[in-house]
Amino acid sequence: MKRLLAALALLTSAQAYGLCAVVATAPASFGSVSSSLVLSAVQSASTTNAGLQCTGSLLTLLRNNDHFYATFSPVGNTIGLVGPSGDVIPYTLYANNSISFPITRNLAYDFARNGIIDALGLLGGTTPRSVPIYLKTQLGANVAAGLYQETLSVYWDIDYCWGIGVGNLCLGRQKLEGTMNLTISLTVTNDCQITTPNISFGSAPVVAGFGTVNGNVNISCTKGSSYTVGLDDGQNVAVGRRRMKSAANNYLAYDIFKSAGNVRWGKLASARRASTDADINPGAGTGNGSQVFNYNAKLYTDQATPPAGAYQDSVILDVQF
Repeated sequence: MKRLLAALALLTSAQAYGLCAVVATAPASFGSVSSSLVLSAVQSASTTNAGLQCTGSLLTLLRNNDHFYATFSPVGNTIGLVGPSGDVIPYTLYANNSISFPITRNLAYDFARNGIIDALGLLGGTTPRSVPIYLKTQLGANVAAGLYQETLSVYWDIDYCWGIGVGNLCLGRQKLEGTMNLTISLTVTNDCQITTPNISFGSAPVVAGFGTVNGNVNISCTKGSSYTVGLDDGQNVAVGRRRMKSAANNYLAYDIFKSAGNVRWGKLASARRASTDADINPGAGTGNGSQVFNYNAKLYTDQATPPAGAYQDSVILDVQF
C-alpha cells in the first residue's frame, strides 16, 4: 500500500503543469521623434506582449518536434508605419533585443528553434510570462510630421510537450492556435537643420567706410512643413535698431534686411519671413534639401563714428511652425 501511494504521488507531481494562452497584445510605441532623427538614425521600440502568455512548468522540456510559430501579417495594403499624408516609415521586427533574429512579415517564425522561449523562461517556471517583440526603424525615411501607425495580425500556432515523465516520456501536448492584433506607432515632430554663417563688416576708419554685407541662411525643415523665420533684435537694440557693442561700452548701430531690399528682418508678425518667401526653393519644407533666405546687412550711416574697437552682437534666428 505504501508503494502504491508513493507511485501515485510521483505521477501527480509530474502532471503539474501550466499552459499557454493567446492573449491581448501590448502596443509598441517609438514615442515622439523629430523628422531629422527618423531620417538619419535608427529608432528602437518594443512590446512586452506580442500575444502569447505561458505559465511554465519545471517539468517542461522543448523537443525537436515542438514549435512556437508566430506569423506577423500587415492589416492593410502598406508595409510599414503609415502617416497622415501617406508617407511610410519602414521598420524591422526582431525576436530578441538585438539584430540577430529578424522576423519576416507573413512568414511563420519559430521561437522554439532559436532558444528564445527558453531564454525568456516562458516554460521553465511557475510565473506567467509573455513573449516580447523588438522593433527598429530603417534609415532614410524622409517623411512629414504626424502620427504613423501600422496594425499587425499576430497568428500563434504552438504545439509542445508540457511535461516530462519517467523515462523522458511526454505526459501530454498542448496544441493552440489564435490571432491577436498588434498596433505599432511613432509620432514624427517638425524639425529644422539651420546654417547661419557669421556676419563680418571688416574694418574701416569711419562709419561711411563700411560696405553692405550680403549673405544667406540655409534651412532644411520637415517635409511638407510651412514655417516662418525670425531674427530677434540682438543684445543691444535701441530705438528699433540693432547695435554692436565694444568692450568699452560704445555702440555701432546696424541692421539686417530681407533679401536685397530695405525691409528689416525681425521676429514679429510681418517682420518674419515665410517658407514661401525663400529666395531659393520657396514653398513648404522638403526634409532633405535647403531653402535659402538671402539678406543684406549694413551700418546706419546717420550715426557718428564711435571710438575705435571691436564691436560685436549676437542675433538669434528662430523657426516657427
